[in-house]
Amino acid sequence: MIQIKAIRIQEFRGIRELDLNLNQQSFVVFGPNGSGKSGVVDAIDFALTGNVARLTGAGTGGLSVLRHGPHVHQRDNPDAARVSLTIVHVPSGQEAVLTRCVRTADQYVLMPSTPELEDAVAWAAQHPEVTLARREVMKYVNAEPGKRAQEVQALLKLDRVDETRRLLRTALTQTSRSASEAASEVSGAEDAMRRHLDLTTLLAPEMTDVVNRHRELLGLDPLAIITEQTNLKEGLASGDGISFNRVSALRDVTALREATSQSDTLTSAAKELVDALRKLEDDPGILDALRHRQLVEIGLLLTESTCPLCDQSWQGENSLRDHLSAKLVRSQAAADLQRAMRSATDMLTTELKTVRGLIQASQPHAATLHRNTLHTDLGSWGTDLTMLETQLGSVDTARCQLDRLTGDILSVPAAVATGLPDLQAAVEALPDQTATKAAESFLTVAQERWKRVRQGRARRTKAASANKTAQTVYETFNEVADAALTALYKSVEDDFSNYYRQINSDDESTFKAGLAPTAGKLGLEVDFYGLGMFPPMAYHSEGHQDGMGVCLYLALIDQLLRSNFRLAVLDDVVTSVDANHRRNFCKLLKDFFPDVQFIITTHDEVWARQMQSSGLVGRRSLARLHGWTVDGGPVFGKGTDIWSQIEADLAIDNVPGAAHKLRRNLEAELSDIAAGLQGQVVFRPDNSYDLNAFFSAVKGRHGELLKKAAASANSWNNDSVKAQVEAMKAQRAESISEQDGENWAINKLVHNNDWATMSRADFEPVVDACRQFLGLFTCPNAACGAWIEVDGPPGNETALRCPCGAYNLNLRKK
Repeated sequence: MIQIKAIRIQEFRGIRELDLNLNQQSFVVFGPNGSGKSGVVDAIDFALTGNVARLTGAGTGGLSVLRHGPHVHQRDNPDAARVSLTIVHVPSGQEAVLTRCVRTADQYVLMPSTPELEDAVAWAAQHPEVTLARREVMKYVNAEPGKRAQEVQALLKLDRVDETRRLLRTALTQTSRSASEAASEVSGAEDAMRRHLDLTTLLAPEMTDVVNRHRELLGLDPLAIITEQTNLKEGLASGDGISFNRVSALRDVTALREATSQSDTLTSAAKELVDALRKLEDDPGILDALRHRQLVEIGLLLTESTCPLCDQSWQGENSLRDHLSAKLVRSQAAADLQRAMRSATDMLTTELKTVRGLIQASQPHAATLHRNTLHTDLGSWGTDLTMLETQLGSVDTARCQLDRLTGDILSVPAAVATGLPDLQAAVEALPDQTATKAAESFLTVAQERWKRVRQGRARRTKAASANKTAQTVYETFNEVADAALTALYKSVEDDFSNYYRQINSDDESTFKAGLAPTAGKLGLEVDFYGLGMFPPMAYHSEGHQDGMGVCLYLALIDQLLRSNFRLAVLDDVVTSVDANHRRNFCKLLKDFFPDVQFIITTHDEVWARQMQSSGLVGRRSLARLHGWTVDGGPVFGKGTDIWSQIEADLAIDNVPGAAHKLRRNLEAELSDIAAGLQGQVVFRPDNSYDLNAFFSAVKGRHGELLKKAAASANSWNNDSVKAQVEAMKAQRAESISEQDGENWAINKLVHNNDWATMSRADFEPVVDACRQFLGLFTCPNAACGAWIEVDGPPGNETALRCPCGAYNLNLRKK
């Protein structure tokens, strides 16, 4: 979404003051270790996010941006430490300067400020993953599956998927519990209503008949049919109605007295639960087997000899499989036992809730008849039964109730046992209510209980609907998320394999990788020369593992950001990749990510030159840090225009310095040119190649390729290309002639004393000749400026071209 046009760093980390002009192009910062390269990375990280990743994480206790962000000489002056980025919002082209100060790291200044730019800065702050440091590469490759899964999920923001999954599961559990409680409440309310009406079921016609008989005694109009909205007292004058009905109260108390004797259902359920709990007491390990059952099932799906829980290697796949199968059989017995316990517990709690409903119905009668002590004892007994229900909800707590389950489950208090008969007798001793008063009290109690039924049913419907919705949402989320994750990992796997094949096309062109997400882990296996799939560390070298880490990172970040992937900061991430594969790495970045601005740091000068010669970065898109001092910060050379540096030496008559730079530059650049032209250089086991060997290889190969280009143009009868090639030959002859004439001056056998005798005027023609000679192999497009190179293998070359195509000679004949 954004790219960087310029950076200004002041008193930040190890940098006192540094300005870099990136111009939205890929850029390289290189120099020896300790020269301040990572300070540039930290500055970009800080400006975009307000944080410095290097100061967070494991092993960084006591570090903070406020205390350790400023340069050490400004450690007590965080106001002086600031970073400014000139950023460009790529979709709109809008440009602004983003400035952040260490003292107020959570705030920034954006000038000018527009909605698009503000959104872009906010977006960047949420995506610190655009920066990849060397220490982070291996966490994607050489990590344990569980740790790798965490890192990959964090990079892809998938940790929010698991968090959402957990939240939805919690919501499902809560709504299920609420639905169960609501259903239990309705059951108790309906039981009380049936008891009051002296009915076995609450069918509307039967209810209507019973209620209308009492309404008729009061001279009230009969009800057509009872619905949940019906007022059973309809027609009674306001204030009329008695809430105590002798007959109904007698039924409530009698039912409670009968319930104090344990029912057969209660006893049978308790026995089943006790038997199951005693099996656990005899073999506690069966509970562990139950808890591990899910992991064991996953383990049986694996096709490797590694434990899915602890990553412990076994003697073989069959050995592990036999072990897991035995555990599964054991856990199956545990699962069967759990189902039996759940069934017994459900029956027990249903019976206990019924008794609690009877207690709640009888308590008001005790209060009406002034049995206050009994009223309190009934409340305490109900609370005790509620606690028992809660204890039975967990295996561990249910085991603590074994004594009660084998004895008096209801534990009827003695005061209740003696108080209930007294209460029943008191109710029976009451004089019969007159028919009118009995009808009034009947309708009053009926309406109270019907209201409770109606409200309970409404809550049950609402709770059941919420539970059904939660179930649907949870299942839908799992279905969609699992499908998306499977597709995502498959896409990442394909991209990762493709990128790695591009880097290692010379020896691993059939490479493939496998990502296997299972139970919170992410396994990674890679092909090793067609001999099988293995973990990366098994056989691949450190350099290959480096390449894998970067390729997997690129595949992941591309999946995450897609069209918003416009910036990546790679901090010394290809340290051990060999030179040949680095060239392919440059090609990978150019070909697959042409719209991405890569900011790359490295301590390897050869790698920096390869990025330039391949066209990944332009000649002005490099910053060389020569060294670092605590007082001055990085010693900075703006760009790597070696000719400017040579001219600077000659301006002060430092011919030896200019000659040294020229020779070093020629050795480096002719090496790259020879590689691009497929020039033949005699192999030296010590890798100490004479400059003249490079000159000979490059000159000879270049002449040979121009002859092929001329032959190709002749075969196609292309006059314009023939003229172009002839002009190139003439330029080549002139340049080589001049270079040959001055070649003596750059021979490494020339003694330092001889350099001292040369003047600026003597050496300038040497520089010009070498510059002109290198121009033969340089793309004429200033925006490219890369070396020309050959397409196709030796003997079957197809073209001599530069990366941008401005220089392009066909080598194929008609």
